Amino acid sequence: MTDSEEEAYLRGMTAAHLDIVRASLVHLDAFGGPNLEYENARLVAERSELLLVLRDVCDRFGDNDWSNDLHLVDVIHKHLVPHLIPWEDSSDEANQ
Repeated sequence: MTDSEEEAYLRGMTAAHLDIVRASLVHLDAFGGPNLEYENARLVAERSELLLVLRDVCDRFGDNDWSNDLHLVDVIHKHLVPHLIPWEDSSDEANQ
């Protein structure tokens, strides 16, 4: 299995597990009222889904030389924007 095939396999496994989490969230939300466990699980699932999308977008338009624990804004500014707008230094924007 090539590196790209293994990465695709792992993304698929993550997506399958996220489907299970989303299905479970429906039942956690059914209790009504403030539910910290539900909100935490929802945010974790949302971040995981966003990571999958960012990996796909960076694969097509940027680079995937980043770890899953990197702050999402840093992923966008350091691994996507420079490839989309190569003539513009994104670090200069952050300082203005």
